[in-house]
Formats: sequence, structure tokens, C-alpha cells
Amino acid sequence: MIAVDRNKCPHDHRCPLMDICPEGAISQGADGYPIIDYSLCIECGICIKRCPLRAIKQLN
Repeated sequence: MIAVDRNKCPHDHRCPLMDICPEGAISQGADGYPIIDYSLCIECGICIKRCPLRAIKQLN
């Protein structure tokens, strides 16, 4: 499962990962934090590799 580390995510800008996710599984909530739609997420790991602040991580 992929998760957002809210301690690392600045949530004060448009999340660039929304455009990177090939499945469109990342949106942004009203509070500015990314939201992962697990019904769409294929756990490809692109968001983990491309998050500039390393705020997306894989949970086991």
C-alpha cells in the first residue's frame, strides 16, 4: 500500500504527482494533501520515485 507522509508533504501547492500517476489515482484534498484512490492505484511506484520531498512511501 502506498501512503502519504503528512509530516513531509508541504501541501501548500498543487501536487505534481497528480499529473505523473498513470492511472489517475492521485487527487488533492481540500486541505492540500494528496489523496490516493486505492481502487485505481496499481502500486507501480512512480509517485514514490518522483515525489520531490519523498512524502510518498510504500507500506508493507
